[in-house]
Amino acid sequence: MNEYTFNSADQWNESNSQSFLAVSDIFVPGRAEQTNTLLDLIPARQDEVFTIAELAAGGGELAETILDRFPNCHYLALDVSDVMLTHLHERLARFGERIEIRQFDIAAQDWRTRLPTPLRCVLSSLCVHHLFGTEKRQLFHDMRKSLEPGGALLLADIIKPANERIAQLFAHQYDEIVREQSLAVRGDLSGWQHFNELEWNYFLHDYHLPDTATIDHPSLLNDQLRWLSEVGFSMVDCYWMRAGHAIFGGYK
Repeated sequence: MNEYTFNSADQWNESNSQSFLAVSDIFVPGRAEQTNTLLDLIPARQDEVFTIAELAAGGGELAETILDRFPNCHYLALDVSDVMLTHLHERLARFGERIEIRQFDIAAQDWRTRLPTPLRCVLSSLCVHHLFGTEKRQLFHDMRKSLEPGGALLLADIIKPANERIAQLFAHQYDEIVREQSLAVRGDLSGWQHFNELEWNYFLHDYHLPDTATIDHPSLLNDQLRWLSEVGFSMVDCYWMRAGHAIFGGYK
């Protein structure tokens, strides 16, 4: 029996959330590198007073790093999972009134009208790909509307390959990275073996599935950069990319 178990690709529950916390350092490509990239992209001085909202804050690793880097930053951490919310409360308790934690559903509209003002930056990691294309574009529009001038929307997410050949390339790169990270984190290939047992590699196992069979709906990077530009963001670009995982966004 596996140490951690997940439901099928078209489901996600609290057991999934608990399990992902245990394997995310192995399953997420270049996690530390992604975090450092996002830190460098936040449009604020280190000593400045400002507010960030993170969509799907998960285990709180990114929030903790940002709150440590920016000692006057106020942080709104949003997540759908009760397990993640509990973990966020425990991990981020030391930041006191600088942190606010709320439950949300990224596809819903209510939370978008209740974001703090002024808002310097909206971040998201491995969440926006659960939305369909039209929903992503609407999210980009709503986040730009919520940001103060000079603010940024910064997304770290899976992207859709341009074709089958690129999907195969991403699948191979992703597999190799998880293999390396399993050795680095555990000193053996158990994490990589678990990654394969779970058929976690989207580009190998889920890329060909119909929308009704998966909760993952990545969009082409070019489309998302265009949508960001269309809703009014500037300096739109892809700032980092490995194995079909990209950091991209724009500034207001």
